[in-house]
Amino acid sequence: MVDLPPPHLSEPPFGRTRHPFFMHEMIRRQAVAGRATHRATRDALLAAPLPPPKGRLLLVGLGTSFHAALAAGFAAAAGADGFPNVQIRTAFDLLEDPSVATSDTTAVVFSASGETALTLSAQRLLKGQGARSLLITGTEAGPSSVLADRVLVTQYADESSWTHTVSFSAALVAFGALLDHWHGKPGTEPVDEDAVADAFTGALATEAGIVDTVEAVSPCDDFLLLGSGAAEATAREGALKLREAAGRFCAAVGVEEFLHGVIPSIGPSTAVVAIAGTELERIRAQQGLKAATIAGCRTFLVDSSGGPTGPGIFTVPAVPRPLAPALQVVPLQFLAYWISVSEGRNPDVMGLDDQRIRDARSSFGI
Repeated sequence: MVDLPPPHLSEPPFGRTRHPFFMHEMIRRQAVAGRATHRATRDALLAAPLPPPKGRLLLVGLGTSFHAALAAGFAAAAGADGFPNVQIRTAFDLLEDPSVATSDTTAVVFSASGETALTLSAQRLLKGQGARSLLITGTEAGPSSVLADRVLVTQYADESSWTHTVSFSAALVAFGALLDHWHGKPGTEPVDEDAVADAFTGALATEAGIVDTVEAVSPCDDFLLLGSGAAEATAREGALKLREAAGRFCAAVGVEEFLHGVIPSIGPSTAVVAIAGTELERIRAQQGLKAATIAGCRTFLVDSSGGPTGPGIFTVPAVPRPLAPALQVVPLQFLAYWISVSEGRNPDVMGLDDQRIRDARSSFGI
């Protein structure tokens, strides 16, 4: 029986009352964090190599850290040199069914803070089952580090906002460097630290266009993010940011799921955003966005497939997995941030300046 954390709420980061809030600073930091994390991870693995998995590769996290695990899992399984047995679990699901944690399992645990209670319980389970455990975290001082066989620390990714952004992207940069290491590419291919920083700089350049879009989409009550394959992680993480920062009801679905039955539930009060990383995803997503426009929705596309530009398309650089979701989510982070600011909300505190939300959140522990 797992002991659930007792009801507890630490004090939210109320340090800023207007733009730029902490969340904006964290979003803009991603190029610096990406460069430094790639360099630090590569150097750490060159100094003390880590053997690749021989059996199951298990990716574990909660919340934003689970979305990093999801993106990492797609990357680890992809291509001719992909690992044949990749499993992705939330820490909660691993505790519910520990059967995937065996002595031939290599687990990569994502935890930005290194102190999430259920993730700690999952790590203790992994240790008890004899699994090899690697932690990707923003701090080496957290209790999660004690439970890991190896720790990779992301750089400049310690969040000042409770709406996490830079920790997601830095974790994926670290995992990308780990995959390169496992595949025998110690630091220059397929991306090096300068290319990582340049890619984030390109994604950050979407901010001005997003600001221009906010007036059109902020009246929408509901948001729907479409993402399939590796872009599922992008859609889920972007939806979480819109809920946390902007207080919008937001769901994430696959493109085909949208086309097969979601359209009857949308209308003029809905904004539909599609994410595409391949040509097929882009073509199918644009068909879905056309249908959503006919239904009266406001729509736009985040594209990293190298497709054509145009109105309603926010282009980010095309990069290999698992970095692609980290770039694709940047316009969605900006969207959540600027909707929040335009409405006088504080995007850093996840609605906890509202006593009703504060009372609800105080009823459980994390």
